[in-house]
Amino acid sequence: MAGFFKKIFGGGDGPSASDPASAEPNEIYKDVEIRANPAKESGGQWRIAGTLTKTIDGEPVVRQFVRADLVQDQKEAIVASVNKAKMIIDQNGDAIWRGEADRPV
Repeated sequence: MAGFFKKIFGGGDGPSASDPASAEPNEIYKDVEIRANPAKESGGQWRIAGTLTKTIDGEPVVRQFVRADLVQDQKEAIVASVNKAKMIIDQNGDAIWRGEADRPV
């Protein structure tokens, strides 16, 4: 189980090419960079996940999200992750960016 959380929330020696925060955003929505980062699960399924990044006072603030939703295809998981990110942004507004940096939403 710990490996699951490490895979989802990251860990290790810092940013790399596989780090979703270093990749180009899939979409920019309401000044928020959305990066889909679905996680491969057993049985060939993909878990909806990603990061939201917004520049506030000149500094990037990152929020990660992971959902229970599973889909069968990686491309479908990317589309679903972007759609879920938009929903999170719409439902939470600026409250996402208050509090601890790098906290999950």
